[in-house]
Amino acid sequence: MTDYQTYVTDLQKQFLTAIQKVGEVQAKLFEAVRDVPATLESGQATPAEMVEKSFDFATQVLDNQRDMTLRLMNAAGGTPTKTRTAKQAA
Repeated sequence: MTDYQTYVTDLQKQFLTAIQKVGEVQAKLFEAVRDVPATLESGQATPAEMVEKSFDFATQVLDNQRDMTLRLMNAAGGTPTKTRTAKQAA
């Protein structure tokens, strides 16, 4: 495996480890607030809205990771590709 491939593999492992840690922290957060009263105050997000926002964020992280990887490939002389940055801004 080339140095670049090793670097990318290590970066991917670190990223996946970080995502796993985020999931563990989220689970602990949910456990900590489980006993909070179920009534919502005005303007407070519902549990379903919180889930949607969390997954929207995760999608944005993944899209940004892909775009960054494609930009790095292009900078290294890889096959030119289009990034989805414009779509994310919409």
